[in-house]
Amino acid sequence: MTLTALPFLFLLIGVATALVAATMLLWNRWASWWVPPMRLLCLLCVMAAGAVLAADVVNRSYGFYSSLDDLLGRVPANAGANTAPVPDLRVPANERGRVVQVRLGGARAGITRDAQVYLPAAYFQPSQTRRRFPVIELFHGYPGNPGNWIRQMHLAQVLDAEIASRHLPAVIAVVPTDDDPGRDSECVNAVRGQQDETYLAVDVPADIRHDFRALDAPRGWATIGYSTGGFCAVNLALHHPERYAAAAALSGYYSAIVDRRTGDLYKGSATARRWNSPQWLVAHRRASLPLYLVASRGDHEAMRAMQIMRFAAEGRLPIVTVTEPSGGHNFHVWYEASLAAFEWLGARFPAPPAPHQPDARARHQACGKPTTS
Repeated sequence: MTLTALPFLFLLIGVATALVAATMLLWNRWASWWVPPMRLLCLLCVMAAGAVLAADVVNRSYGFYSSLDDLLGRVPANAGANTAPVPDLRVPANERGRVVQVRLGGARAGITRDAQVYLPAAYFQPSQTRRRFPVIELFHGYPGNPGNWIRQMHLAQVLDAEIASRHLPAVIAVVPTDDDPGRDSECVNAVRGQQDETYLAVDVPADIRHDFRALDAPRGWATIGYSTGGFCAVNLALHHPERYAAAAALSGYYSAIVDRRTGDLYKGSATARRWNSPQWLVAHRRASLPLYLVASRGDHEAMRAMQIMRFAAEGRLPIVTVTEPSGGHNFHVWYEASLAAFEWLGARFPAPPAPHQPDARARHQACGKPTTS
């Protein structure tokens, strides 16, 4: 019985109803010295049953946890053969990067928000002072903030380990705040509204290139996000293929939504909604951007979205889809999926330029030898 199945919901309803009935039946039947503690115990049990029932209703709606193993962060025994072991994330102190908090002001969008920036250990090596690094731009879910990538997703430790093991080139990672409190921006340019895409895909890269030694070359960036951030990562990368080499989405969705969290972002414009629907874009417009999509079997909405996107993109652009054998819509699933996703993104960056080799004239002059024309 899974946590999102109807039988489990009916079981909880039955338990809650039985507790309420027992409380009412026994309320005045306890011996006098048992009345206070037993009434208190009954009330606590009724409240606990109500809280668990409410939590299950929310979990059914959003698919956070699909099983007790998922809730407790355990890998089911029958999934062990299909799940790669989590690598040892410990690296020597001299191979650890740093995370700094910055304030990024959007000159074009007129938006200013906080961001977290990871700088690899190589960034601080004296021999690398002239080196520029590719960048991964990461997007968080809603509700959420950049700190989720640092705390729940262990971003610095994961990148340190991936870079130290040579599975990922030394990269800068930036996690911008992609919405305002209480408002799901979907990372889009709202019709006659706030220009979040411009901020995230134009202003943030410009600020990072200005403040850090970020690679300033075509397709020198990549994107990754989870949940709503997965939508952002794919949508923005498809809109700006000259900047982003690839995009990865963990439990994302791929069509523009309008609900009470987003408000009316598109003002009824079908054109704007199509433009912000990656599955429509890949089916109707030419694209070459490689995509890496992940969903878990317990996350039915994400699975459906991934399958639709795969069908829309088939034969039109490079796409990799990965199905996690278990888990719901939660950080445990996204963390484990991110390990392979970062390696995949790292392989999509353009090869670094070869070290500059001086020509023969320069070599002779450096040695004090004359040259002839």
